[in-house]
Amino acid sequence: MKEVLSQNNVRFVYIDVTSSIGYLRQFLKVRDTYPAFEEIRKESRVGLPTLFVDNTPYLVDGPEHALQLIDELQLKVQK
Repeated sequence: MKEVLSQNNVRFVYIDVTSSIGYLRQFLKVRDTYPAFEEIRKESRVGLPTLFVDNTPYLVDGPEHALQLIDELQLKVQK
């Protein structure tokens, strides 16, 4: 997903939740409490990758879906 965001001039902060226990705990707290993750929890999935825009999580299902979200959410930075 990082590559798709970069190639489409989207500003983002990438956080690898596996790089620290603190990041992982923060993500799991969100995953376990946000309604957007309800289906993910029911299926016992992790819920990654996830794109957060204005504190709203969007589960990303592949590069094509990332492109769709970029367009729908108007995330491209105009040069």
